[in-house]
Amino acid sequence: MFRFSFSEYLDKLVLLVAMVVFLLMGIYSIRSVKTLDTLSTQSSPMLSESKVDVEVTNAKAPLPETVAWSRPENQSRGEDWVFDAFTPPVLYYNPQSREFAVTRPDLSSAPERDPWKAFEIELVEVRQRPYRLQLVGYAEQNGNYVASFQFLKTKELILAKKGKLLVEAGVKVLSFEVKQMEVKQEGSMPVFEKVGVARLMDYENNQEVYLTNLETKLFSDLEATIRSKESGSTFVVQEGSQVELDDNAYVIGALSNNPQEAMVTKISMDGGKRLSKLLTPLSGDNLLNQGTQNDDAYSPFAIRPRAAESEPES
Repeated sequence: MFRFSFSEYLDKLVLLVAMVVFLLMGIYSIRSVKTLDTLSTQSSPMLSESKVDVEVTNAKAPLPETVAWSRPENQSRGEDWVFDAFTPPVLYYNPQSREFAVTRPDLSSAPERDPWKAFEIELVEVRQRPYRLQLVGYAEQNGNYVASFQFLKTKELILAKKGKLLVEAGVKVLSFEVKQMEVKQEGSMPVFEKVGVARLMDYENNQEVYLTNLETKLFSDLEATIRSKESGSTFVVQEGSQVELDDNAYVIGALSNNPQEAMVTKISMDGGKRLSKLLTPLSGDNLLNQGTQNDDAYSPFAIRPRAAESEPES
């Protein structure tokens, strides 16, 4: 016999209603998404212009003025040294001439192609400037000491006692004495030696100068020795010096002794052309500042190797 259950019927009805509600919500969600997509692709504004209380104006930005840059000018180092304001220079190094240039060097024919770029001088040495008078030795005569000085300008040896005026050198020997001084030697313990000490009055600088026979008196500034390639003549120059050879003049610029370098500018006699080069000594040259006696200068006194040291102390 069939039995009707109201609770079972009610459960099925509730399930059916829930399925219908879920289906209706899905259909509504799909229609809402399509509506949003339609709104996002519309080209018309969201609000009508009549409902926006704002005055509409069209702004016109002024066009920038065209700037006319002046052409780059030749630099003081030469006619090839022309740089744009915003372009960094490209430098090349020529191993034959040992110089920097803004044009790629032609190692085979650069001097032949442009004789103007050939330098007539070469650098021999850069060193600290020595004092014009150096004490190179001494001897004792009848209880008095006779000092031996070398005048670097003429390479002449001058013998002088205390109180003598050396007119050619512009100094007066105020005193000369021999002292026991501690001498430091490389690679060995310091030793005490007899050292000649001369006290001079320098009338050019109006100051006292101390010299010893164990050191080369040097100044803090630099000087360079340059040589003419054609004649072999040498010139001792400082920063700012000018040497004239044939149709060109050479102006000495910055000097450096570590490493030894000299910036030299070649100038034509009419001043219309300039060319600068960084010169370095030739590898085969013997440096002059070794503190030893010159071979062509004879002295009856013993000359010891000298090295730059501080002012002697008693």
